[in-house]
Amino acid sequence: QGSVMQGSVMQGSVMQGSATAAKETFESKFWRYINDARYREWAPVAGTSGDAYPGQSPHGAMLKMYLSRKAAGLPNELPVGSVLVKENYAADGKTLMAVTTMYKAKNYDAGGTGWYWTKYNPNGTVASKDGNRLAGKVKGCIECHSGAAGGDYAFFND
Repeated sequence: QGSVMQGSVMQGSVMQGSATAAKETFESKFWRYINDARYREWAPVAGTSGDAYPGQSPHGAMLKMYLSRKAAGLPNELPVGSVLVKENYAADGKTLMAVTTMYKAKNYDAGGTGWYWTKYNPNGTVASKDGNRLAGKVKGCIECHSGAAGGDYAFFND
């Protein structure tokens, strides 16, 4: 799957082409990246089958999690370039409610975490809460995930 988003969009490069492309957000580029990289074919968490498992708020009642090659290769370190994708399902385990991502970006300091957080609606638009887009330095994500052991903001490897 290569490196995340060749061209370093996190560091400000702008897509060449139409005015629409120049206005494209990082989140829309990232959504396209994870889908083009076929994230559903990425590794499940080590020791799991990759099937849906019970979740809790603020994620769905049922969850599926996928790890990029970099994250799966060093799950206890989660180096720069790691991507975690979590599909959030309703209680039926079939109705996709949201897709949440964590991207460990070089030179990105989301409240000291290094993670870029995004919650997508099923159609790829960025979700919002109380009028705030859930992307970048998402306070609720940082506050919750700060409780993960090891200081890496990820619970799956605790």
